[in-house]
Amino acid sequence: MQQFTQELKEFALAQGADLVGIAKAADLDEYFTPPHRPQDLMPNVKTIIVMALHIPDGSIEAQKREVTNYSYSIFGFTHLNKELDALTYRVTRYMEKGGYEALPIPGKGSHYWEQKKFYGPFSFRHAAVAAGLGEIGWSGLFLTPEFGSRQRLTVILTDAALITDPPFAGSVCTKCFDCIKNCPAGAIQKTEWTKTIGGRPLTYGVVDGDRCYWVARGLTTKAWPNAPFNPNVDVEKTVPMTAEEKFNALWKKRDARLRASEHDVDSYGATICGRCMAFCSAGSRAMQARMKRNI
Repeated sequence: MQQFTQELKEFALAQGADLVGIAKAADLDEYFTPPHRPQDLMPNVKTIIVMALHIPDGSIEAQKREVTNYSYSIFGFTHLNKELDALTYRVTRYMEKGGYEALPIPGKGSHYWEQKKFYGPFSFRHAAVAAGLGEIGWSGLFLTPEFGSRQRLTVILTDAALITDPPFAGSVCTKCFDCIKNCPAGAIQKTEWTKTIGGRPLTYGVVDGDRCYWVARGLTTKAWPNAPFNPNVDVEKTVPMTAEEKFNALWKKRDARLRASEHDVDSYGATICGRCMAFCSAGSRAMQARMKRNI
């Protein structure tokens, strides 16, 4: 299995993956409760293949400079999700040709029947921690030494007993709290959230999902007040919000320019905010390190 695991990783990298790691499924079964454990999705799962694609630094820097968020919406989300799904499909087929069952998880979307707020079918970032690719920063974003906060993830569950990767032994988040300083929603708190994955403690900040969601979806003018792409409509917030009220807020009450743009380029879901990612010092450090290495 050592040789097959190595060949699998080489195949994934050849298909465009920037990072590849293998996690033990049981480590995540300990962390989550039904129906979000690996075994709930695939009862015979043994390992999880985790892959990452880098978000172009220029896309994030343009948004950070308040020039445009269009590049990020496409190359940091819409097109990148298509790339992730294509990569996931090809690696899934590789596993099947090798004689193994594999369950690919799409990069975009969620179960509409999900009972827990802000939960998808499976947590890519926690799987990435279990695969030894990096850590979760204080903001809740997944961080790697190679890209800081600037990557998106995809996963494949499989019944293959692949050789798993060791835990990440370094540290990326410096707890500078730039994410807190730059969060217009006041969603990221200094209160700690601590859990365990694979017997190792995992600590990051508590994030108020409701506050984050309202700004990220462009339902307020708080995200980038001085930028031309900032929404110009403040939608009245009701708590709790029914599914029908949520639909109306998103598709009938938001800034019409934003709704039209998302419809035209299929970019709904790309954050209108993203300040925690843009101003994360780990992402800036990683970019500078790569630029120096390539000079």
